Amino acid sequence: MKNRPAIYSALIIAAILALVQGCAFISLDLASFLQYQPFEEHLLRPGGKDKVLVVEILGPITVTALRNTFRPSQGTLERLDAVLGKAVHDKNIRGIIIKIDSPGGGVTASDLVFNKMKTFKETQHIPVVACITNQGTSGAYLIALAADKIVALPTSMVGNVGVILPSISLEGLLEKLGIRNQSITSGKFKDTGNILRDMTDEDTAILEDIVTEFYTSFIGTVQEYRPVTEEDLKIISDGRIMTASKAKDLHLIDAIGYFEEALRQAEDLAGTSNSTVVVYRRKGENSGGFYSWP
Repeated sequence: MKNRPAIYSALIIAAILALVQGCAFISLDLASFLQYQPFEEHLLRPGGKDKVLVVEILGPITVTALRNTFRPSQGTLERLDAVLGKAVHDKNIRGIIIKIDSPGGGVTASDLVFNKMKTFKETQHIPVVACITNQGTSGAYLIALAADKIVALPTSMVGNVGVILPSISLEGLLEKLGIRNQSITSGKFKDTGNILRDMTDEDTAILEDIVTEFYTSFIGTVQEYRPVTEEDLKIISDGRIMTASKAKDLHLIDAIGYFEEALRQAEDLAGTSNSTVVVYRRKGENSGGFYSWP
């Protein structure tokens, strides 16, 4: 066909116009398609009838899906809901290991995941062991507190107990560029934290109160679920990140070891042995090389 290039060009132009006008009906959002596919049980280690389920908390903690058309993704809470929803129907699951490799995330998301895991453990009467692999800090450490025991790999990073509210001001830069902030607000504090202007002392006080309230709650949860001393808290409370050995000294974790140690503790708490270890994943997902069985 001599006119094929012209036809292709016309189709491309039509597609671009449709996208610009918001009239495109064909979506290539692979993430949306894949992220809600059913979970399948994958065998990690063969064993007896009793099972230990590995629940994965990986990457930044969120409530809903991170919209990305190139990589399938799902919010941490959304995924956990689906995983535990499947697990509740398998009466052979005797224990859970939470595999954690996360720097934390939003205050609300972290709290919801923590409570979801804690509620499941209490209602299903299934022991839970957290295993911090590479990183279990901030909100990710909060989630680990839902476990009966916490194990961390020797080279992992733990802690960072606290709350951060990032903020910058572009007011000085805008002045140099001759740009003025003309935001219109319904109240004097409506734009508190607006990056187009410097914060006033009153703005700072409001945001500091919020951070302090969330921080106090976080520290209270640490005190409730971990055998920390007042001396421990003096160090923990400054929000530092620490090695597994330091975290153990400060009673933030129970043991330093690898996945086998987490499995041993899960089986001990469940009163079983030689369990079959499984994980729920969708097609195409992998473990990232975490599991290494003899």
